[in-house]
Amino acid sequence: MKIGIIGAGLGGLFSAAILSKNHQITIYEKLPYIGGRFTNLNYKGYQLTTGALHMVPHGANGFFGQLVEQSNCGAKIINSNPDGLFRINNTNYGFEELKKLVSFKDKLKALKMLTDLKLGTIDKNMSFGTFLEGIPIAEKVGNSFTGWALSLSSYDTPIDEVIAISKHYHKFGGPGIPMGGCKGIIDALETVILKNGGKIYTNYNVDKIYVPENPGEKCSINDDNEFDILISNASPLITQKISNLKFIDNENMPIPSKGIKISIGSKNKLINHNSVVFTTESERLNGFNQPSNVDKSLAKEGHNLIMAHATQIKNNVNDEIDLVLEDIDDIFANEFVGHKKEGYKILAIQTYRDECPVNHASNGTDVKPVINDRFYLVGDGVKGKGGIEVEGVALSVLEVLAHLNKLGIN
Repeated sequence: MKIGIIGAGLGGLFSAAILSKNHQITIYEKLPYIGGRFTNLNYKGYQLTTGALHMVPHGANGFFGQLVEQSNCGAKIINSNPDGLFRINNTNYGFEELKKLVSFKDKLKALKMLTDLKLGTIDKNMSFGTFLEGIPIAEKVGNSFTGWALSLSSYDTPIDEVIAISKHYHKFGGPGIPMGGCKGIIDALETVILKNGGKIYTNYNVDKIYVPENPGEKCSINDDNEFDILISNASPLITQKISNLKFIDNENMPIPSKGIKISIGSKNKLINHNSVVFTTESERLNGFNQPSNVDKSLAKEGHNLIMAHATQIKNNVNDEIDLVLEDIDDIFANEFVGHKKEGYKILAIQTYRDECPVNHASNGTDVKPVINDRFYLVGDGVKGKGGIEVEGVALSVLEVLAHLNKLGIN
Protein backbone atom coordinates (compact mmCIF):
# COMPACT_ATOMS: atom_id res chain seq x y z
CA MET A 1 0.00 0.00 0.00
CA LYS A 2 1.24 3.51 -0.84
CA ILE A 3 1.18 5.93 2.08
CA GLY A 4 2.02 9.62 1.78
CA ILE A 5 3.09 11.60 4.84
CA ILE A 6 3.05 15.39 5.01
CA GLY A 7 5.73 16.58 7.42
CA ALA A 8 8.88 14.93 8.75
CA GLY A 9 8.34 15.91 12.36
CA LEU A 10 8.40 13.36 15.14
CA GLY A 11 4.87 12.07 14.46
CA GLY A 12 5.48 11.68 10.75
CA LEU A 13 8.81 9.89 11.26
CA PHE A 14 7.45 7.49 13.88
CA SER A 15 4.52 6.66 11.58
CA ALA A 16 6.84 6.17 8.62
CA ALA A 17 9.37 4.00 10.47
CA ILE A 18 6.69 1.57 11.65
CA LEU A 19 4.55 1.50 8.51
CA SER A 20 7.53 1.27 6.13
CA LYS A 21 8.04 -2.35 7.21
CA ASN A 22 5.11 -3.42 5.02
CA HIS A 23 4.21 -0.39 2.89
CA GLN A 24 5.65 2.11 0.42
CA ILE A 25 6.24 5.33 2.35
CA THR A 26 6.94 8.78 0.97
CA ILE A 27 7.47 11.79 3.25
CA TYR A 28 7.28 15.43 2.12
CA GLU A 29 8.97 18.01 4.37
CA LYS A 30 8.95 21.75 3.62
CA LEU A 31 12.07 22.49 5.69
CA PRO A 32 15.64 21.65 4.58
CA TYR A 33 15.99 19.22 7.52
CA ILE A 34 13.87 16.56 9.20
CA GLY A 35 12.78 16.30 12.83
CA GLY A 36 10.72 19.48 13.14
CA ARG A 37 11.02 20.81 16.69
CA PHE A 38 12.64 17.59 17.92
CA THR A 39 16.17 17.67 16.57
CA ASN A 40 19.55 19.20 17.46
CA LEU A 41 21.27 22.45 16.56
CA ASN A 42 25.06 22.34 16.84
CA TYR A 43 26.18 25.63 18.38
CA LYS A 44 29.67 26.34 19.73
CA GLY A 45 30.17 22.77 20.87
CA TYR A 46 26.69 22.43 22.40
CA GLN A 47 23.79 20.41 21.03
CA LEU A 48 20.86 22.79 21.34
CA THR A 49 17.44 21.90 19.96
CA THR A 50 14.90 23.22 17.49
CA GLY A 51 12.21 23.02 20.17
CA ALA A 52 12.21 20.20 22.70
CA LEU A 53 14.29 19.87 25.87
CA HIS A 54 16.30 16.67 25.23
CA MET A 55 13.75 14.94 27.45
CA VAL A 56 10.89 12.44 27.13
CA PRO A 57 8.15 12.85 29.79
CA HIS A 58 7.70 9.12 30.57
CA GLY A 59 11.19 7.96 29.65
CA ALA A 60 11.69 4.56 28.05
CA ASN A 61 8.42 3.20 29.46
CA GLY A 62 5.74 5.51 28.10
CA PHE A 63 3.97 5.93 24.77
CA PHE A 64 7.10 7.42 23.18
CA GLY A 65 9.17 4.48 24.42
CA GLN A 66 6.62 2.06 22.98
CA LEU A 67 7.07 3.59 19.53
CA VAL A 68 10.85 3.43 19.84
CA GLU A 69 10.47 -0.32 20.44
CA GLN A 70 7.89 -0.85 17.69
CA SER A 71 10.07 0.95 15.16
CA ASN A 72 13.13 -1.19 16.04
CA CYS A 73 15.24 1.93 15.63
CA GLY A 74 17.58 1.06 18.48
CA ALA A 75 17.51 4.51 20.10
CA LYS A 76 18.24 4.61 23.85
CA ILE A 77 16.42 6.58 26.53
CA ILE A 78 17.93 6.79 30.03
CA ASN A 79 15.24 7.03 32.70
CA SER A 80 15.62 9.85 35.20
CA ASN A 81 16.25 9.45 38.90
CA PRO A 82 14.59 11.14 40.73
CA ASP A 83 11.42 11.75 38.70
CA GLY A 84 11.56 15.46 39.49
CA LEU A 85 12.33 17.96 42.24
CA PHE A 86 10.54 21.12 43.36
CA ARG A 87 12.58 24.16 44.32
CA ILE A 88 11.25 25.97 47.40
CA ASN A 89 13.26 28.46 49.47
CA ASN A 90 16.38 27.57 47.43
CA THR A 91 16.08 23.90 48.38
CA ASN A 92 15.07 21.06 46.07
CA TYR A 93 12.41 18.69 47.43
CA GLY A 94 11.03 15.41 46.13
CA PHE A 95 7.24 15.21 45.82
CA GLU A 96 6.81 13.18 49.00
CA GLU A 97 9.08 15.57 50.90
CA LEU A 98 6.71 18.45 50.14
CA LYS A 99 4.37 17.09 52.81
CA LYS A 100 6.82 18.31 55.47
CA LEU A 101 6.27 21.88 54.30
CA VAL A 102 2.47 21.77 54.51
CA SER A 103 0.60 22.78 57.68
CA PHE A 104 -1.73 20.31 59.40
CA LYS A 105 -4.73 22.35 58.28
CA ASP A 106 -3.59 22.31 54.67
CA LYS A 107 -2.89 18.57 54.89
CA LEU A 108 -6.54 18.02 55.79
CA LYS A 109 -7.60 20.15 52.84
CA ALA A 110 -5.29 18.21 50.54
CA LEU A 111 -6.63 14.89 51.83
CA LYS A 112 -10.20 15.95 51.04
CA MET A 113 -9.15 17.18 47.59
CA LEU A 114 -7.45 13.86 46.80
CA THR A 115 -10.45 11.90 48.08
CA ASP A 116 -12.81 13.92 45.87
CA LEU A 117 -10.46 13.37 42.97
CA LYS A 118 -10.38 9.58 43.45
CA LEU A 119 -14.16 9.38 43.93
CA GLY A 120 -14.79 11.52 40.88
CA THR A 121 -16.90 13.98 42.86
CA ILE A 122 -15.18 17.09 41.51
CA ASP A 123 -16.40 19.35 38.75
CA LYS A 124 -14.61 18.04 35.67
CA ASN A 125 -15.04 21.43 33.99
CA MET A 126 -12.95 23.31 36.54
CA SER A 127 -9.34 24.28 35.97
CA PHE A 128 -6.41 22.70 37.79
CA GLY A 129 -5.62 26.09 39.33
CA THR A 130 -9.13 26.40 40.76
CA PHE A 131 -8.86 22.88 42.17
CA LEU A 132 -5.62 23.77 44.02
CA GLU A 133 -6.87 27.02 45.52
CA GLY A 134 -6.45 27.35 49.28
CA ILE A 135 -3.15 25.46 49.59
CA PRO A 136 -0.33 27.90 48.69
CA ILE A 137 2.41 25.29 48.14
CA ALA A 138 0.08 23.18 45.98
CA GLU A 139 -0.75 26.23 43.86
CA LYS A 140 2.95 26.98 43.24
CA VAL A 141 3.85 23.34 42.55
CA GLY A 142 0.88 22.87 40.23
CA ASN A 143 1.59 26.02 38.23
CA SER A 144 5.28 25.19 37.75
CA PHE A 145 4.37 21.67 36.61
CA THR A 146 1.75 22.69 34.04
CA GLY A 147 4.03 25.49 32.82
CA TRP A 148 6.91 23.06 32.22
CA ALA A 149 4.89 20.13 30.91
CA LEU A 150 2.09 21.84 28.97
CA SER A 151 3.14 25.48 28.50
CA LEU A 152 -0.06 26.48 30.27
CA SER A 153 -0.78 28.15 33.58
CA SER A 154 -2.61 25.93 36.05
CA TYR A 155 -5.72 28.06 35.48
CA ASP A 156 -5.59 27.35 31.74
CA THR A 157 -5.25 23.60 32.33
CA PRO A 158 -8.44 21.51 32.51
CA ILE A 159 -8.58 19.28 35.59
CA ASP A 160 -9.46 16.22 33.49
CA GLU A 161 -6.15 16.64 31.63
CA VAL A 162 -4.27 16.52 34.94
CA ILE A 163 -6.22 13.43 36.03
CA ALA A 164 -5.18 11.67 32.80
CA ILE A 165 -1.56 12.82 33.20
CA SER A 166 -1.53 11.47 36.76
CA LYS A 167 -2.76 8.07 35.56
CA HIS A 168 -0.05 7.96 32.90
CA TYR A 169 2.60 8.89 35.45
CA HIS A 170 1.55 6.13 37.85
CA LYS A 171 1.57 3.66 34.96
CA PHE A 172 4.81 4.67 33.21
CA GLY A 173 6.84 6.74 35.66
CA GLY A 174 8.80 9.94 35.17
CA PRO A 175 11.02 11.36 32.43
CA GLY A 176 14.12 10.19 30.62
CA ILE A 177 16.80 11.63 28.36
CA PRO A 178 17.53 10.21 24.89
CA MET A 179 21.17 9.48 24.14
CA GLY A 180 22.34 11.86 21.45
CA GLY A 181 19.55 14.20 22.49
CA CYS A 182 16.54 14.70 20.23
CA LYS A 183 18.60 14.04 17.09
CA GLY A 184 19.58 10.63 18.43
CA ILE A 185 15.94 9.62 18.00
CA ILE A 186 15.49 11.35 14.63
CA ASP A 187 18.63 9.83 13.10
CA ALA A 188 17.61 6.36 14.28
CA LEU A 189 14.13 6.71 12.74
CA GLU A 190 15.54 8.04 9.47
CA THR A 191 17.86 5.03 9.23
CA VAL A 192 14.93 2.62 9.60
CA ILE A 193 12.79 4.45 7.03
CA LEU A 194 15.50 4.54 4.39
CA LYS A 195 16.53 0.94 5.09
CA ASN A 196 12.92 -0.13 4.52
CA GLY A 197 12.84 1.63 1.15
CA GLY A 198 11.00 4.77 2.29
CA LYS A 199 11.62 8.11 0.60
CA ILE A 200 12.08 11.47 2.32
CA TYR A 201 11.91 14.71 0.32
CA THR A 202 13.00 17.93 2.05
CA ASN A 203 12.44 21.48 0.76
CA TYR A 204 9.12 20.22 -0.61
CA ASN A 205 6.09 22.41 0.01
CA VAL A 206 2.70 20.69 0.08
CA ASP A 207 -0.05 23.14 -0.81
CA LYS A 208 -2.84 20.75 -1.81
CA ILE A 209 -4.22 17.58 -0.22
CA TYR A 210 -7.06 15.71 -1.91
CA VAL A 211 -9.00 12.91 -0.24
CA PRO A 212 -11.81 11.61 -2.51
CA GLU A 213 -15.19 10.35 -1.34
CA ASN A 214 -15.04 7.57 -3.95
CA PRO A 215 -13.06 4.66 -2.41
CA GLY A 216 -11.92 3.62 -5.87
CA GLU A 217 -10.18 6.95 -6.43
CA LYS A 218 -6.68 7.68 -5.14
CA CYS A 219 -5.74 10.37 -2.60
CA SER A 220 -3.23 12.90 -3.85
CA ILE A 221 -0.62 15.45 -2.76
CA ASN A 222 -0.14 18.49 -5.02
CA ASP A 223 -2.32 16.75 -7.65
CA ASP A 224 0.42 14.55 -9.14
CA ASN A 225 1.45 12.28 -6.21
CA GLU A 226 -1.13 9.53 -5.68
CA PHE A 227 -1.54 7.43 -2.52
CA ASP A 228 -3.92 4.99 -0.88
CA ILE A 229 -3.62 6.70 2.52
CA LEU A 230 -2.45 10.11 3.70
CA ILE A 231 -1.06 11.10 7.11
CA SER A 232 -0.48 14.75 7.95
CA ASN A 233 2.07 15.83 10.54
CA ALA A 234 1.34 19.48 9.76
CA SER A 235 -0.83 21.43 12.18
CA PRO A 236 -4.58 20.61 12.04
CA LEU A 237 -5.44 24.15 10.91
CA ILE A 238 -2.88 24.17 8.10
CA THR A 239 -3.89 20.65 7.08
CA GLN A 240 -7.54 21.66 6.83
CA LYS A 241 -6.63 24.81 4.89
CA ILE A 242 -4.82 22.88 2.14
CA SER A 243 -7.17 19.89 2.01
CA ASN A 244 -10.62 19.41 0.47
CA LEU A 245 -12.07 18.27 3.81
CA LYS A 246 -13.42 20.25 6.74
CA PHE A 247 -12.87 18.48 10.07
CA ILE A 248 -12.45 21.27 12.65
CA ASP A 249 -15.53 22.60 14.40
CA ASN A 250 -15.48 26.41 14.49
CA GLU A 251 -16.79 26.31 18.04
CA ASN A 252 -13.93 24.03 19.18
CA MET A 253 -10.90 25.48 17.48
CA PRO A 254 -7.45 24.28 18.64
CA ILE A 255 -5.73 26.90 20.81
CA PRO A 256 -1.92 26.99 20.48
CA SER A 257 0.28 27.24 23.59
CA LYS A 258 3.19 29.68 23.85
CA GLY A 259 6.55 29.23 25.54
CA ILE A 260 10.11 30.47 25.93
CA LYS A 261 13.17 28.23 26.04
CA ILE A 262 16.57 29.38 27.24
CA SER A 263 19.68 27.26 26.60
CA ILE A 264 22.54 27.89 29.03
CA GLY A 265 26.18 26.86 29.03
CA SER A 266 27.89 26.68 32.42
CA LYS A 267 31.10 25.33 33.92
CA ASN A 268 29.18 24.79 37.15
CA LYS A 269 26.53 22.11 37.54
CA LEU A 270 23.19 23.40 38.72
CA ILE A 271 22.05 19.85 39.50
CA ASN A 272 23.75 16.47 39.85
CA HIS A 273 20.86 14.33 38.59
CA ASN A 274 19.18 13.77 35.22
CA SER A 275 15.67 14.96 35.98
CA VAL A 276 13.73 18.25 36.15
CA VAL A 277 13.81 20.96 38.78
CA PHE A 278 10.46 22.76 38.93
CA THR A 279 11.05 26.38 39.93
CA THR A 280 7.93 26.96 42.01
CA GLU A 281 8.86 30.42 43.29
CA SER A 282 10.24 32.03 40.13
CA GLU A 283 8.40 34.94 38.59
CA ARG A 284 8.13 33.31 35.16
CA LEU A 285 10.54 30.36 34.85
CA ASN A 286 8.80 26.99 35.27
CA GLY A 287 11.77 24.64 35.45
CA PHE A 288 15.10 23.46 34.05
CA ASN A 289 17.03 20.28 33.33
CA GLN A 290 20.66 19.42 32.62
CA PRO A 291 20.72 16.72 29.93
CA SER A 292 24.52 16.73 29.67
CA ASN A 293 24.56 14.88 33.00
CA VAL A 294 23.46 11.83 30.97
CA ASP A 295 25.16 12.48 27.65
CA LYS A 296 28.31 14.60 27.90
CA SER A 297 28.39 15.04 24.12
CA LEU A 298 25.46 17.46 24.42
CA ALA A 299 27.75 20.11 25.97
CA LYS A 300 31.13 21.61 25.19
CA GLU A 301 33.99 19.78 26.90
CA GLY A 302 34.24 20.73 30.56
CA HIS A 303 30.85 22.45 30.50
CA ASN A 304 27.20 21.68 31.16
CA LEU A 305 24.10 22.24 29.04
CA ILE A 306 21.14 23.56 31.03
CA MET A 307 17.75 23.98 29.36
CA ALA A 308 15.14 26.21 30.98
CA HIS A 309 11.51 26.65 30.00
CA ALA A 310 8.76 29.16 30.76
CA THR A 311 5.19 29.61 29.63
CA GLN A 312 4.60 32.91 27.87
CA ILE A 313 1.80 34.53 29.89
CA LYS A 314 1.63 38.08 28.53
CA ASN A 315 1.73 39.19 24.90
CA ASN A 316 4.90 41.30 25.13
CA VAL A 317 7.45 38.56 24.52
CA ASN A 318 10.47 40.79 25.21
CA ASP A 319 9.18 41.60 28.69
CA GLU A 320 8.51 37.91 29.26
CA ILE A 321 12.06 37.00 28.22
CA ASP A 322 13.46 39.62 30.63
CA LEU A 323 11.54 38.01 33.50
CA VAL A 324 12.89 34.57 32.62
CA LEU A 325 16.47 35.86 32.43
CA GLU A 326 16.09 37.51 35.85
CA ASP A 327 14.79 34.21 37.27
CA ILE A 328 17.79 32.35 35.84
CA ASP A 329 20.25 34.83 37.33
CA ASP A 330 18.51 34.56 40.73
CA ILE A 331 18.90 30.77 40.66
CA PHE A 332 22.62 30.96 39.88
CA ALA A 333 23.09 33.67 42.52
CA ASN A 334 21.40 31.56 45.19
CA GLU A 335 23.21 28.39 44.17
CA PHE A 336 26.79 29.67 43.98
CA VAL A 337 28.55 31.89 46.52
CA GLY A 338 30.22 34.85 44.86
CA HIS A 339 28.17 34.28 41.71
CA LYS A 340 28.93 36.45 38.71
CA LYS A 341 27.00 36.50 35.47
CA GLU A 342 30.22 35.55 33.71
CA GLY A 343 29.86 32.12 35.36
CA TYR A 344 27.30 31.06 32.80
CA LYS A 345 26.45 31.98 29.23
CA ILE A 346 23.06 32.31 27.56
CA LEU A 347 23.51 30.29 24.39
CA ALA A 348 20.11 30.79 22.83
CA ILE A 349 16.71 32.32 23.52
CA GLN A 350 13.94 30.66 21.53
CA THR A 351 10.28 31.61 21.55
CA TYR A 352 7.45 29.39 20.35
CA ARG A 353 4.24 31.14 19.35
CA ASP A 354 2.05 32.17 16.41
CA GLU A 355 2.81 29.82 13.48
CA CYS A 356 5.49 27.95 15.48
CA PRO A 357 3.96 27.41 18.94
CA VAL A 358 4.95 24.94 21.65
CA ASN A 359 1.85 22.91 20.76
CA HIS A 360 -0.44 23.61 17.82
CA ALA A 361 -3.29 22.68 20.16
CA SER A 362 -2.92 23.17 23.90
CA ASN A 363 -4.01 20.27 26.08
CA GLY A 364 -7.79 20.08 26.13
CA THR A 365 -8.22 21.65 22.67
CA ASP A 366 -6.75 18.85 20.53
CA VAL A 367 -8.34 17.61 17.30
CA LYS A 368 -9.05 13.89 16.82
CA PRO A 369 -6.33 12.12 14.78
CA VAL A 370 -8.64 9.89 12.70
CA ILE A 371 -10.44 11.93 10.03
CA ASN A 372 -11.62 8.92 8.01
CA ASP A 373 -10.26 5.54 6.89
CA ARG A 374 -7.90 7.16 4.39
CA PHE A 375 -6.85 10.39 6.07
CA TYR A 376 -5.11 10.83 9.46
CA LEU A 377 -3.42 13.46 11.60
CA VAL A 378 -0.43 13.04 13.92
CA GLY A 379 1.55 15.52 15.98
CA ASP A 380 1.14 18.06 18.76
CA GLY A 381 -2.26 19.25 17.58
CA VAL A 382 -3.89 15.84 18.11
CA LYS A 383 -2.24 14.67 21.33
CA GLY A 384 -5.08 12.95 23.12
CA LYS A 385 -6.05 13.14 26.79
CA GLY A 386 -3.12 13.46 29.17
CA GLY A 387 -0.49 13.58 26.44
CA ILE A 388 2.46 15.60 27.73
CA GLU A 389 4.66 17.11 25.01
CA VAL A 390 6.14 14.35 22.79
CA GLU A 391 4.20 11.68 24.70
CA GLY A 392 1.11 13.32 23.22
CA VAL A 393 2.63 13.11 19.74
CA ALA A 394 3.31 9.42 20.37
CA LEU A 395 -0.29 8.94 21.56
CA SER A 396 -1.59 10.33 18.26
CA VAL A 397 0.61 7.92 16.28
CA LEU A 398 -0.52 4.96 18.39
CA GLU A 399 -4.17 5.87 17.81
CA VAL A 400 -3.63 6.08 14.05
CA LEU A 401 -1.77 2.75 13.99
CA ALA A 402 -4.53 1.12 16.06
CA HIS A 403 -7.18 2.34 13.61
CA LEU A 404 -5.18 1.11 10.62
CA ASN A 405 -4.73 -2.23 12.35
CA LYS A 406 -8.53 -2.56 12.68
CA LEU A 407 -8.69 -2.07 8.91
CA GLY A 408 -6.14 -4.85 8.44
CA ILE A 409 -3.36 -2.41 7.61
CA ASN A 410 -0.23 -2.89 9.70
